[in-house]
Amino acid sequence: MDAPIVFVNIGWMVSYQGPDNDPTIGGHGWLKTHAYGHEAWNFQPARKKLYGYIPRSARINLRRLGAAKNNDKVEGVTVIWVARNPRDQVTYVVGWYRSAVVYLESGHFEIKRSSGDVVGYQIEAPSAGATLLAPDQRVLKVPTAKVKGNLGQSPVWYGNPEYVAKVRSYLDASGNLSKVASKKQVSSPRQLDPEMIKLVELAAVRHAIKYYESTQGGSRVVKSVEKDNVGWDLTVSSNDVDLKVEVKGLSGSDLCAELTPNEYKQMLTAEHRRSYVIYIVTNALDSSARSHVFYHNSELSTGGKHCWLTEDGRVLKIKELTAARLTID
Repeated sequence: MDAPIVFVNIGWMVSYQGPDNDPTIGGHGWLKTHAYGHEAWNFQPARKKLYGYIPRSARINLRRLGAAKNNDKVEGVTVIWVARNPRDQVTYVVGWYRSAVVYLESGHFEIKRSSGDVVGYQIEAPSAGATLLAPDQRVLKVPTAKVKGNLGQSPVWYGNPEYVAKVRSYLDASGNLSKVASKKQVSSPRQLDPEMIKLVELAAVRHAIKYYESTQGGSRVVKSVEKDNVGWDLTVSSNDVDLKVEVKGLSGSDLCAELTPNEYKQMLTAEHRRSYVIYIVTNALDSSARSHVFYHNSELSTGGKHCWLTEDGRVLKIKELTAARLTID
């Protein structure tokens, strides 16, 4: 399972090893009247670990990182430090901690630094899992345009799904953006505008209905339950056999679809999974539209791991996100 990610917006520095000959540059109120901020030591080990300061001692919402209601800390967090470059006024990723522990209280740790400052911290991380990028390596931009989901005024940000996915790839490439750009990008239906998404979905549903009502599809009776919020789109019946068919339409040829939390829940539940069908239509708006139909296979399903595959043997790969993203190898 992917580690939870939190972004923290700090002042710009070169080494974050203390303020000597390395001023903290930024727009935070504190930095308007001081030469350095308490983030100045974010990459200087103390007690054999790193401690991360959050400007304005802003709190992190632990629930958004997977904590239970009464938890006072979250372990295994990836903390992404971002800062605005004074040269071009663009905010970039400047470094990260891996396997960090994030505490509820901003002053959980207090450490006296060489300057005499006593700094309160709520983030602790092993030095071995941390990376600080040199200024010229800081090339991954952070979305700051004033639209919903982007980095705002708070020093703490939880990202949006598209950017978090990009950052995960970036970290996997050890901060080499060219490697991320060279990877094949899997398209997502959410890249389309809402009107186009609706047209693609309608075309895919029509494709599925036509197939199941045809002789090839078993001359079955098809009932739409799309508006009933049951967790699938079509109930397909023939004699005593019912299929629960979830239809996904894609405008392109890359097979990548997403389930809502309710759809994913119904797909896995013991009551429905053996009759739950994933019907994906690629190039849904074109004459080249093609269906990829995945049925549950009881023989290949073992323990808590269930298998869906096509008649020609292609196995559905399931990656859990907030709900699920479905692809094939």
